[in-house]
Amino acid sequence: MSEARHRSDLPRPLLLSVGLLLLVAITLVDIGEDLPPVGIDDTASVISSHDVRLRKLGDGAVVPILNDGTELPTISADKAGFVTGVIRGLSRGRKLTGTDPDAPYRLSRLRDGRLLITDTYTDTSINLDVFGSDNARTFANIWAQGEAHASSHSR
Repeated sequence: MSEARHRSDLPRPLLLSVGLLLLVAITLVDIGEDLPPVGIDDTASVISSHDVRLRKLGDGAVVPILNDGTELPTISADKAGFVTGVIRGLSRGRKLTGTDPDAPYRLSRLRDGRLLITDTYTDTSINLDVFGSDNARTFANIWAQGEAHASSHSR
């Protein structure tokens, strides 16, 4: 067999396609580095927020605790699945940064009605409304209880 036959076992169009794909990928990365970061920057539209610790119990229930130590009603294990999932997701960032896992999160109601949970230690925010009204309702209840508590203590 001649040396020319063994030069390349891959078809030339395939090699050109791979080369073009690499060129496009490198170009997109280069363009992406020049773009401003995209995230939730709604601090100007926050109407009210409450810092709350979300302590998970052994049975899967969650106890929300306001910064002043006030315990809000326990969220039963059968209703705490979404809350637990959010805590789990945010706690990964805390583990990576060495942040206290029991530090409070901030629940914020925005002027447009959205509800955010923010880990102020890692600057991670999650728009809770994108997960559906049933899931967001649990956090909305915690926020509303924080509002009621703040109102009763501001008199």
